[in-house]
Amino acid sequence: MESQTNQVVQLVSAIRCALEERTGLEVVQQILDRLSVLDLEARSVHSLTPQIPVQFDKGLTRAIDHIPASLEFIAQTLDTARPYLYWQPDGGQFYEEGSDIGRSYREGNMICTLVGPVNSCFYSNDLFICLFFLQPQTLYRDHMHEASEMYFNLTGPCGFRLGDADWADYPGDSLVWNRPWAAHATRVYQAPFLSVVSWVGNINGLCRVVPRDDWLALENKLTPTEPLESRIETGMNGHALPQV
Repeated sequence: MESQTNQVVQLVSAIRCALEERTGLEVVQQILDRLSVLDLEARSVHSLTPQIPVQFDKGLTRAIDHIPASLEFIAQTLDTARPYLYWQPDGGQFYEEGSDIGRSYREGNMICTLVGPVNSCFYSNDLFICLFFLQPQTLYRDHMHEASEMYFNLTGPCGFRLGDADWADYPGDSLVWNRPWAAHATRVYQAPFLSVVSWVGNINGLCRVVPRDDWLALENKLTPTEPLESRIETGMNGHALPQV
């Protein structure tokens, strides 16, 4: 138990330290302010039975290997804490009833809640921080929510569509800020996607899908043509991209 709590504390501390060096966005300081009032010591870590869906195990390994050198400390602490983390898929429970989140996302995602009100390592009722993983070639459809949201991308390249703007690619060690009720979508290419996602504001609010007429075309373009194991291996042969 002591080993589990210490490794989780070190992981959260590594993320916090990295954010303290990346305060160019207002939302980063909002997150840090909320973290500053929490007890992030080992005695406050909630005991959760570690788990990871078996289909994501190798993909997570590849994602950690793909974290750039600028975030090496996070990669190291995450790799060490990995056996003690509780992962679960988002099957639509964070969305308004009847939302069409798409099969690509539903079968290709998992989250590990580090800070938050439910199934979290540390409890908070006004801050949500999770590790967010997506399989290669996954589309996370356009959606919006009341909470202000930050993606601290640990891997890349990954595509984001913010509002009505065109898709733009972001490398590992990049920040994306989604303001309240701003529509956004994510697409993943050959490499698995891993990001630290944070919500501030109404963290208990539900996501709302924002229909777009190009989802089918995007999902078809991302549809794999070879087995998953082969896709993951192929996607990890590239070099890490520099931070922005």
